Amino acid sequence: VYVNMIIFGVSGAGKTVFCATAQDYAPTSPMLIIDIDRGTLSIKDKKVDTVRPKSWRELQSIYDYLRRENVKYRSVAVDSLTELQRKLSMGSILGDTDETDGYRDLSRSKPPDRQDWLRSGQHMFKFIRAFRDLAYLPNQDRRLHVIMTALEKKDDARELITPDLPGVVGLGCSALVDI
Repeated sequence: VYVNMIIFGVSGAGKTVFCATAQDYAPTSPMLIIDIDRGTLSIKDKKVDTVRPKSWRELQSIYDYLRRENVKYRSVAVDSLTELQRKLSMGSILGDTDETDGYRDLSRSKPPDRQDWLRSGQHMFKFIRAFRDLAYLPNQDRRLHVIMTALEKKDDARELITPDLPGVVGLGCSALVDI
């Protein structure tokens, strides 16, 4: 059985450190961390392979490798969905970021409209489903344990704590994973 999960909590709660513990357990080792946050200082002493994609194109290449070619890794962690949505998804939709991981013009930025938020939400649902499905690949030798992290946000109206993702994505993404 391969697990797929989303872990969410406040900044500094230990989400990244928890992910890296998969390296210490034989059935989930070796692992790969996809470091969107650029926040792996807390695991600098761990011997965990880390990649830092700068664009959706690079993220697609990582996904394709894991789905079609991977014979090395037993688990993958995406750290974090919150930063993925804010920087890569919304950044690409608004045209704010480029392939070199830079911002095009810090002095100008248009605020996202409703359509931008909807497109970003669809990006995120598609991404979460795609990575979740790495735990269910037909070729059992390529299956991966999948851990995704996110910051948390309080929804006072519903008295819930959810992953810090926009709108229905924050409310619905937990239904896409087992844990």
